[in-house]
Amino acid sequence: MNKIKFWNSWDADTRYPFLFLLIVAVLALMLGVYHYFTGESNFLAWDKLPELQVVQVPVHEFSRLLETFTLNVDGYLITEQYDVAVPALNKFAAVALMLLLALCLAFYAAAITTMKRIPYFAGMLLLMMLLASFNLDLLGVIGNNTGQTTLLVSIVFFALATYAFQAFYQQVPFSVRIMVMVALISLLGSFIYMESDFTPLMTTLHLASYSSLALMVASLLFMIWVGYENINALLWVNTQAARPERRFSVWQFVLVSVLYLVNLVLLYLRHVGYLKGDFFYINAFVILLFSAIAGFWGMRQREVLYGRLFPFRPTGAIVYLVFATITFLSIGFAYATANDSAIAVFHNLIVYTHLAFGAFFFVYVLVNFGELISQRLAVHKVVYQPKKLPVYTIYTMGAILLVILVMRTQFRVYFNAYAGYYSYLGDLYQGTDNAILAERFYKESDLFDNHNTKASYSLSAMYRAQNERNKEILTLQEALERRPNPKLYIRLANLYDRKQYFFEKLYVLQQGAEAFPENGEIYNNLALLYAQTSVRDSVTYYFDLAQQHAENKDVVRSNRMAYYTRQAMPEEAKELITEIRSTKYKPLRSNMAALNQLLGRTSDIKEDDFVADSLEQVEDLTLFYNKTIASVNKGDTSLLKPINRYLASQENRLFMEDLLYLKGLVHHYDGRPKEARSVVENLALAAGERSGYYYNALGHWMMEEENYGAAAHYFKEAKDRGFTQAFLSHAYALALNHQSDEAVVALRDVAFTEIESAVAVAQALEQVLEQPPSTIITNAPDRDKVQYLIAYLPDLLPADIDRIVKSVQEKDLRREALVAKVDYYMGKRQWKLANEAIKEAAAELQPEGELRSRLNLQQMRLWLNTKNQDVLVKRMDNLYLTPKDKRHKLYFRAKIAEIKGRDREAAERYSQALKMLLFDEQVVEDAAAFFARYSPTGMQSYDILLDGITYNPYSARLYKAYALESVNRGLSSYADQALVSLRSLLPALEYSTFKEKFDKQRQAKEAEADQWQL
Repeated sequence: MNKIKFWNSWDADTRYPFLFLLIVAVLALMLGVYHYFTGESNFLAWDKLPELQVVQVPVHEFSRLLETFTLNVDGYLITEQYDVAVPALNKFAAVALMLLLALCLAFYAAAITTMKRIPYFAGMLLLMMLLASFNLDLLGVIGNNTGQTTLLVSIVFFALATYAFQAFYQQVPFSVRIMVMVALISLLGSFIYMESDFTPLMTTLHLASYSSLALMVASLLFMIWVGYENINALLWVNTQAARPERRFSVWQFVLVSVLYLVNLVLLYLRHVGYLKGDFFYINAFVILLFSAIAGFWGMRQREVLYGRLFPFRPTGAIVYLVFATITFLSIGFAYATANDSAIAVFHNLIVYTHLAFGAFFFVYVLVNFGELISQRLAVHKVVYQPKKLPVYTIYTMGAILLVILVMRTQFRVYFNAYAGYYSYLGDLYQGTDNAILAERFYKESDLFDNHNTKASYSLSAMYRAQNERNKEILTLQEALERRPNPKLYIRLANLYDRKQYFFEKLYVLQQGAEAFPENGEIYNNLALLYAQTSVRDSVTYYFDLAQQHAENKDVVRSNRMAYYTRQAMPEEAKELITEIRSTKYKPLRSNMAALNQLLGRTSDIKEDDFVADSLEQVEDLTLFYNKTIASVNKGDTSLLKPINRYLASQENRLFMEDLLYLKGLVHHYDGRPKEARSVVENLALAAGERSGYYYNALGHWMMEEENYGAAAHYFKEAKDRGFTQAFLSHAYALALNHQSDEAVVALRDVAFTEIESAVAVAQALEQVLEQPPSTIITNAPDRDKVQYLIAYLPDLLPADIDRIVKSVQEKDLRREALVAKVDYYMGKRQWKLANEAIKEAAAELQPEGELRSRLNLQQMRLWLNTKNQDVLVKRMDNLYLTPKDKRHKLYFRAKIAEIKGRDREAAERYSQALKMLLFDEQVVEDAAAFFARYSPTGMQSYDILLDGITYNPYSARLYKAYALESVNRGLSSYADQALVSLRSLLPALEYSTFKEKFDKQRQAKEAEADQWQL
């Protein structure tokens, strides 16, 4: 252990700086390793192109006139196609490079002050060359951009500081020299950053980019430095044992060394194109890492060679670590910026230097020490004390071979170096928004290393920003010819995004799949492309491959689920759901919510479904939207809080329409009809082409609430805007509003929709409505009889109703007929007959269900109207009611409190009932009458009736009460307007009768006013 930690014997003045720099070197190495694995994925980062597909999902279903009506809303399915994001500058890598490089410069400048004079000047020359590479004067710190004032000032400061220590203050401790150099660099750096024409980040990127070529040269020097250290390490392994019998023979050394050199030869042959395909080899950067580690101890051995110029402690050790750190930083920065040309430079230089110098060091060892190795002697101790070949032959012959290898590849490493350098400069000027210079440097890079990925994709990204599609396509095609890349295939395919380019996109993706058969992202895009066709087998095939190879399998599952849902493939969708145990992937959860709604399954909302304030991504909206749709009609008004929060944020303005509609749905199905109607009607007025969609929803809500006149109005609005689903609903609303003639006309209009199922239903109902009662009773099937009964209910005679009800034989239809009979007698206020009808119907209805709930409501109204309040109070909580019908209990309790004289309680309960039951004419009328008595001087009664006719402008009953209340309040103009509306709502005879009553009350009110004035 002590041999490994050789610095333990050093004094503190040199040990701690060395250990600190060693930590810096390890940090640089770790950053390089990190960017080795992440650099390309950050530069060519995956992006996903979400596409929303609308699928109709049911929100609420109800039955009217024996026909089931379902309110469908737009549920959203989200599919995600892979794309490649616009490259982003890795500014963190530039900052890390410059910070660690500044430390290296400080240590290097301190180290050369401990050298003899000639090596000091040589070291100072290298430092000056590095400073010159920064192009400091382009920053505009001192003078103009064409001068070298800033560089000269920097060199003078370094020269004075280092020469002072080297020549005059040699007794100063090494740690103090380092601190002085750190202070000098900090001072110069602060001045440069403060006076620079650019931002600090851009200044950092400038320094990193312009110095990259010099750092490549420094890395080359380090690679030459350690080029044969791996062979030296193998020699140490063979001869280091304490006892000779445990050392290896020369043949074992030769075998291992030859295998190592063969690996380098294979790498070289693969580079020049003589070998193709994949084969096992040691990565070049791993070779450099091993040689760098071995070089720590090799540097100590070589002190016999350079000891006359400077000592190993601390100079040699520090300089070695400085060059090692610079090399790690340079390679890491190349990977961090995905500069494939620069990466190729480092890779090739590692192979060239280690092959050239390693081969001649191997020859040097065999010639000088082959016999000694055969004798199992500790040759590693005397490896730099040759007897035949001198040490310098390693460097001379290695350098010659290195030049030959470079020339043999047509100086490719030279051209790659400049290509990488110009790519760095392109990044710099792209970061300063100088598109002209950025494009120029990227093209220069492309010229030196034809169609390299870094420059090509950077250029294509610029063309993308400029909407120059053809240039982007040509650039990507040329890049793929040189260096195929799966992400470039996907980006190129996505440029063919129009339908007429279907086969071009297919061709590019298939090319990519052939070149990269294990790339799940390409298969995902192929599956989505085939999903636009009717070839289901191909979709399934590519989805299977995508799920097998994709890194994020939830993306593929989400797309599959969207496809199965869209194509109405429930069995496949259910099977896919069983594979998904839990996931946090929002698009998948969103699609699952939509599918569960279609399948009638519950979908609970969790707290993490809500983001803070802004729906930043499309999947945030779809997840929240689909899950909210699934939760309406459950009385959960807590959903209004996140909806209102999202609506309050301007960042969500793209989603405002969907959020407002959600708000309306939650209000309506959770008991706030007035607010719901207001929100959605405003939406309909502002939605343009989608107005019909919202008017149709309003029509459904009115039909649910049995306000058929208002329902017909809204369906007519939707119908006029071309919303086909509203045609049949409009006709049914008219029929339920007992406007038979208008209903027949509307039923004939259904033919314009060309929806065969709707046309068939319309024709059947039309035939029913046009039949006389005698024909219906004698010849019509049971369904027609019940439909006729409901449609003509107020106009039929009691005898006809009895005959129709008795003639219906089918059990479920008979139940409908019996409840309709109850409605008839309740509407006629014939309480005795209504009671008998209720008893008759109760005997045949099921104990639960919508019909039973309707019948129980009529029973409760009957008790109320026949003054059986005690029975109502006693039995109200025991009768079965649907969740929606349970809201009527508020009205009954208010009415009972009013009858019992508990006015304060009645006022509170009426106020609660009005919020939920504003659609019920009886509730509004009774509440208005109560408040007219309870607060005769207030306007509450008038406001209630105004809300009532505003919500249901087709209620003649409420308009009558409103007209009379307006007279009582002295609002004559409003009363006259109410009369105008009533004229269109009432038959002439009924209107005349009411007009007489209205005139009498007006006269009485005027007489009362005249008497008060007297």
